[in-house]
This record gives sequence, structure tokens and C-alpha cells, in this order.
Amino acid sequence: MEYETFLNEVKEHMEHALGKGYDLTLRRVPKNNGLMLDGLCIAKDGGHVAPAIYLNPCYLQHQAGRPMADIVSELIALYQANQTPPDVDYDRLACFEEIRPHIACRLIHADSNQALLTDIPHIPWMDLALVFYLCLHEDDSGLMTATIHNIHLDIWNISLAELKETALANTPKLFPPVISSMARIIEDLSQAMEQESASQPSDGNPVDYGLPDPDASAPFYVLSNTSGINGAACILYPEVLKNFADSMEKDIIILPSSIHEVLLLPDDGDISCNEMSRLVAHINQTEVPKEDRLSNQVYFYSRQEQSLTLASSSAIPIC
Repeated sequence: MEYETFLNEVKEHMEHALGKGYDLTLRRVPKNNGLMLDGLCIAKDGGHVAPAIYLNPCYLQHQAGRPMADIVSELIALYQANQTPPDVDYDRLACFEEIRPHIACRLIHADSNQALLTDIPHIPWMDLALVFYLCLHEDDSGLMTATIHNIHLDIWNISLAELKETALANTPKLFPPVISSMARIIEDLSQAMEQESASQPSDGNPVDYGLPDPDASAPFYVLSNTSGINGAACILYPEVLKNFADSMEKDIIILPSSIHEVLLLPDDGDISCNEMSRLVAHINQTEVPKEDRLSNQVYFYSRQEQSLTLASSSAIPIC
């Protein structure tokens, strides 16, 4: 079945399954780094929002032999489990003072998002761009957000400078920073693996998960936020890098692991930032999903200057 035919058939089956009172629309949704996904937007009659269910993975499943009925059944269950939370009052979204506390920001790669950046307010920052979103709802199932577009500034009658000021003030409060040592992460993972192994029936042979020795040297630290989403923006939080550098008594090399986190490496003076940049580029290409990639560059925090700059001189494309 052709892809476009599949999309339309899913839409028709979903309309039949949901019945009257719903408006379904197929829409191409731009994501990070130029990725375009096909979303089925489902709005209740008279509703102000239409959650999007992405159909790209479903097509691959259908090609592999999964029946259409199974796919539609799963999509219905997904929609019913993730409908708009009742505590979001969309009539208030047109008032800036009402939604001011919910405005946050994140970092994305500038060159890889040129098309997206034409439609959304942003602040250039080195090879990245600071962009803005509304944090509408958060619970155990995840985080519900909405990207802020240029048209919203007109609706709210605010400037880009005011949007930036608001977001930079809110984001550390909404998503506090968390720094974890790689050694501690490895230790916690090892313990979890041991507990899982102990709960399984044993055949008498020890299980080797191939994890590094937690007692081995692990100089990296992971900086993210409490939600683990869009945590790379923590490098912009006041005092975070300064306090970490002071605690290490060293300058800090920063490797962009993804849009969700960065790695912090205390600088002993014997590290090649260009080599680190090539390492980041390789990991991005082989390990990080395209939509999660932040940059191939490496950044440097000077403890003496209290400044953050690009550390590597070689510019390696993100895609």
C-alpha cells in the first residue's frame, strides 16, 4: 500500500471508530532538525486543541504485516489515554499574564532548523537557537507542551525581549537542573541490573551485562533537568556552570549529548576540543536519533572569565 493511501485509510478508519463529534485532519508537523512527521490531529467539536498522533511508525508496522484493525485499535487507545487534560483552560491562552508562568525555553541547532525558525520567535546563541514553548501539563505519563509561534507575540502584544526574559526566569523554576556523575549513573545501573538478575530464575551461570566498572575513572558528569526533557538548556541557567566549575576548581568542557542533556568534563589541560567535536559528531550520527541531536560542536566554560564559548574550531554539520 502506498504511504499516502495508508494515511488516508487510517484517517477514515479512525473517523468511523470515534463516531460523530470529532474532526480529524492529516497534517505534516515539523520537528527538530528538519524532521517532518505525519500527524493525525483529533479535535472534539468546539474544541480549541487537536492532539497529534504520529503515523510514520504505523506505516512501517503495516508494511511488516500488522493488520489495519490492530493499528487503529492501538491508536484509539492511545488517543483516549492522552486526551487534553481537564485543567487546561484554552480560553485563557490568549491572555499573556495568564500563561506567563508556563513559558519556558529550550535549545536547538540553528542551521538544521532554518525553515522552522522562520515561523517561531528565537534568539541566536553561538551555533544554536533559543526557542520557546508553553508547558501546559505534566504528570507521570509525560509533558504536554506547545511551541510558541510568531503569531502568539502579536496575540499577546509582547516583544521578543519580554518573551526571552520571561522564559529564562521561568525555566529554572519549572525544570530545576540536575548534575549526576557518570560513575554514579553506572553504579545505579549496575545495581538495577543485579536486582533484575536476582529476580529471574538462574541457570547457575553469572550474567555479564558488559557495564564499565563503577570504581573506574569516569570524569564525565551529566547535566539535565528534573524532567529529563530539553535539559540542554540548563547550560543557560544562572550560576549552574559557575558553581560546578568552582566545585571542580577547573574549567569545563561541554559536550552536547542531545537536546535533553549535556556532558560536563573538567578540563585538565590535555584534552583536544577538536577531537572531542569529532567524537560528538560520530556519536550523533550513530547513536542519537535525528530529532534529538543538538550540535556537533564542543563548548568551553572559563572559570576565570565566567564565560561560555565555542571550544572547537572545526564546524561539522549536524545532519
